[in-house]
Amino acid sequence: MATNRPIIVPINELAQFDYVATQITNAFDLLIQQLIARRDALLGKLKDKKGEYLSKESTRKAAMEELANTQRHMEELSLKVNDNKDLHQQATDLYQQRIKQLETPTKLQQPFFSCTMMFQLQTQIAEYGEVKEWELDYSLKKEPILAVGKFGRGNNELSAGGLSLDEPNQLIYIADWCNSRIQVVSFEGKFLTRFGQDILKRPWGIAVTEDNIFITDSELHALLQFNKKDYKLVKRTGNKGAGDGELNEPHGLCVDYNGDVYVADYYNHRVSIFSKALEFVNCLGTQQLKWPLDVKVTPTSIVVLDQSPNCFHFYSRSGHLISSCITRGEDGVVHYPVFFSLDVAGNILITDIMCSNIKILSPSGELIHTIGREGHGRGEFIRPFGISISALGTIFVISRNPNFRLQAF
Repeated sequence: MATNRPIIVPINELAQFDYVATQITNAFDLLIQQLIARRDALLGKLKDKKGEYLSKESTRKAAMEELANTQRHMEELSLKVNDNKDLHQQATDLYQQRIKQLETPTKLQQPFFSCTMMFQLQTQIAEYGEVKEWELDYSLKKEPILAVGKFGRGNNELSAGGLSLDEPNQLIYIADWCNSRIQVVSFEGKFLTRFGQDILKRPWGIAVTEDNIFITDSELHALLQFNKKDYKLVKRTGNKGAGDGELNEPHGLCVDYNGDVYVADYYNHRVSIFSKALEFVNCLGTQQLKWPLDVKVTPTSIVVLDQSPNCFHFYSRSGHLISSCITRGEDGVVHYPVFFSLDVAGNILITDIMCSNIKILSPSGELIHTIGREGHGRGEFIRPFGISISALGTIFVISRNPNFRLQAF
């Protein structure tokens, strides 16, 4: 009878088996670790790809939403353009009607008229299809946004005089009265160049057009025309005198929409009008003006500042006197005016050198607001002179401050 006997394996064979099993286990453990690492790496890449996909999908959705918004803005803008066409036609009709009324002054109730529709057209700003109406709030203009320049003869050193804005090119042209030159400064207050020092004596008023620069010189008793490209003299008027085309210490000036130049002819007590080629055209105000200091032209009116008795005269474009308003009443609204500017609503901004401030008057001469005070610091003035306001409401003014001769509000 057979019996079950244990199989006897030699000890050396057991050791060999254990060794082989250990090697196999270690190999599999290493392989499993490698597979786990590979798996984790692939999962990481998958996560990155998923994140990248979600980011791109989010960007794509945002782009699609922006595209849809742009399309809606374009459709809204198209509707508003059509609305503005109607508004423009109404304003044109009203403008033509107003021109006819200006030829018959007795029908006018106000000395200066500002068409609401024209004001809206001039002050609408389109941005991504949204039309906004902009209004000036002079009470917010307390501290200057620009204060540069000091008294002297070097670059960015100047005296007081008139100034004119070249808004398309963001330039300020300054009549540097004591230094017998014109200085050109950027809207940021950086000096750029100067010219006319070999020709000018006492430049007072200045007006800039697309191609030319017109300057009145109170010592030369002349109106001068310079080329805007190279600052070379093109032409000047004749001798001192009271005849047609002659001037006697001219002060402020302006250029109208036809290119005609209007000059406040101080000692001749009139406004002299020249073509853009400096040919004499006509004069106005000989029966009313005493000491004309400055003149501005609107689409419907000619506005003249008269030093005595601190008065604004309003003329039709054909030269008929519409009305006058005195700005120095018992309350002493304006004491010693020099230059003035008009905003888009017809309000009058005037420099008062005796009070050392800027006064803003309504079209009928009522005081609306004042800017500045006497002193040498920012926002303060010593005898403010030239002034001009941009289409967007920035006020630039020259004064006789030892520092900060050019300030903007």
